[in-house]
Amino acid sequence: IVMKKLFCLMLCIGLCFSFVGCGRVGDDSGEYRILELTENKIPDDREFAVVDKDGDEILTNADVEKVLVVFEKSKDRYLELRLTKDGAKKLKKALKPKDAELSITLSGEKIAGPVIADDVEENSAIVLGEYEDVMDWFNAIT
Repeated sequence: IVMKKLFCLMLCIGLCFSFVGCGRVGDDSGEYRILELTENKIPDDREFAVVDKDGDEILTNADVEKVLVVFEKSKDRYLELRLTKDGAKKLKKALKPKDAELSITLSGEKIAGPVIADDVEENSAIVLGEYEDVMDWFNAIT
């Protein structure tokens, strides 16, 4: 009986963890299908920034609540920056000019770009890319 209870407990825990990474998921007939692969916060010691084409800082660690790697049916894979309210305001202001070019930097070195506003989430910025690139960006940032 103890073994049966232990097995049931392990099965329940396994099932719970199998759904931890799921975000908004539509069926195949819907317009979107999002599966959050992983997420993390930016460590305070990282010299992370989103900068404009002149190198001026637009966003820093303090403006980003968490970083996610996302797979979306219509956009392939991308890195998502979930922003604070202040961060979202700064991003909107920076993207007002039509020629705005934003990039992610670490210690002053460009690692990804262009950073664009997420058309679904009001408080998010995204960088589209190939799977390996997106995972490299995520690992470097977090």
